Amino acid sequence: MNTLALINPILLGWNPDPTILRVGPDYFIATSTFEYFPGHPIYHSTNLVDWELIGHALNRPGQLSLLGTPSDAGAWAPTLRYHNGTFYLTSTVRYVYTYELRQFPRSFFVTTTDIFSNKWSDPVYFDALGYDADLFWDSNGDVYNTWSGINNAIDKIYGIYQNKIDINTGNTLTPAELIFTGTLPDNSSARPEGPHIYLINSTYYLLIAEGGSGPEHRSTIQRGPSPSGPWENNPANPILFNGANLSLPVQYTGHADIVQALDGAWWGVALGVRPQTVGDFDHIQLGRETFLFPVTFDTLGWPVFNHGLPLSTEIPDVLTDKSHLSTFYDSFTSPTLQNSYYFLRTPYKPFHSLTAPPSFLRLLANSYALGDRDNPALILRKQTSYEETFETILDGFVTGSNLTEAGVTVFYGDFAHNDIGVVGVSDDGSGERVVVTRTLSPAEQVGPWALTTTNSTVTTVTYTPLSTKSGPVKFVVVGNSTSYSLGFAEGNATETDSFGEITYTATFDSVSMSVMPVNDFFFKGASFGVYNTGNGQPSLSPAYFRYWKQTPGA
Repeated sequence: MNTLALINPILLGWNPDPTILRVGPDYFIATSTFEYFPGHPIYHSTNLVDWELIGHALNRPGQLSLLGTPSDAGAWAPTLRYHNGTFYLTSTVRYVYTYELRQFPRSFFVTTTDIFSNKWSDPVYFDALGYDADLFWDSNGDVYNTWSGINNAIDKIYGIYQNKIDINTGNTLTPAELIFTGTLPDNSSARPEGPHIYLINSTYYLLIAEGGSGPEHRSTIQRGPSPSGPWENNPANPILFNGANLSLPVQYTGHADIVQALDGAWWGVALGVRPQTVGDFDHIQLGRETFLFPVTFDTLGWPVFNHGLPLSTEIPDVLTDKSHLSTFYDSFTSPTLQNSYYFLRTPYKPFHSLTAPPSFLRLLANSYALGDRDNPALILRKQTSYEETFETILDGFVTGSNLTEAGVTVFYGDFAHNDIGVVGVSDDGSGERVVVTRTLSPAEQVGPWALTTTNSTVTTVTYTPLSTKSGPVKFVVVGNSTSYSLGFAEGNATETDSFGEITYTATFDSVSMSVMPVNDFFFKGASFGVYNTGNGQPSLSPAYFRYWKQTPGA
């Protein structure tokens, strides 16, 4: 392997729609989070290779209320910018986004003067309806909001729109203008989106994404005499498009952003997926990850992405040869959760504790179950490698009824999760317990597809006896490139002692983490999670998890 070879992706696990910024020696990246809370992770680096998650821009319920938000709606495609000592992050939160009804939202921005503080302002809303908002400050002080919108609710022809705004209030100062319709045929499938405006060497550039979110996804760039154009098309467009060759190891490339380094060099980030075999888009359960690449300029002043080559998992003679894979282990000794954990939607109130005796992660159940379109007592962390093992120990869980349940899950969203847990046998007070395993049939619903408050996905349920009423249970999830196995072991041991041989109760195809039901979406990726539920009723049984361990393979 080349000693100087950038290893991609730089952000492992689903981190789509990246935006990048440099302030002094510090680089920052933000990505999309959809219905996960908190929203929009902020990653920091000083060398473009080592990235640390330092917080989230939308981390208070007052900033981001996601109650009832459909899967894959929520917080979309941020833009991260800096001006006169203040960081700005734009966001679009989609609340109404299902097959039956889609309502365009008002985008907004939040600000902070200290990005390391994790303290961001309340949202300041724009007046326009659309998504993928971008902020640009012109040299004369004018501030432009540029976004993706549609011409009307009937034709739904997407385009890039823009107006000037008051940056203090978000209020509109000029009428919205359609400034660009993209480079593809101007129809409802072209979807020009993800706009970013730059001023480089006295020339304005408009970088956009086109072609949807699948294999046709791409980046194109235009230039012009003003932030509004008119735009000259780059004859080399698309400047990023791996979909022309479906045998390439990285696909879906696009939604890019660029930044200039201190030494004058330029760099770009974009999303992409890594199919496990050529042309197989049914096993991309890690979702859309963040990739880095060099940007140069040709003799005519056009930017060139990755030296004109397709985006790849290794870029020779660039930065350093360093793997981003590492084992994650959390023994829950901190009084607060680490930054890499997420809730599903905004919690109504705290349901977890790291300080309650016996100092494990304690989850108090609520009435929502996995698959309900709301906020179950569920904590998630992104899967980071196709081959990855997740394990934890559920300590002393006592079931109060046949509805009392706690365990672990491989989770994408409401319609795509596979679970193994401990549940009560009956409600007669006997305390008898079994291991319940639920695996979902990929993209199959009970009856015709319909908007439901609970999961109607076809599910296979099995039960395996347990010998104790309160003994600890170790759960293990083994992820491989195209499958997952769910297992458990009983024991009275401590974390460091042996629990004996793992009993695997199910192995399921990872297609169920990549292929969603008809009319649903695939915008995120797989996560591992721990949960506690009363399955429709309040529960008095807390669940204690001793540790969290994720061990990636190759």
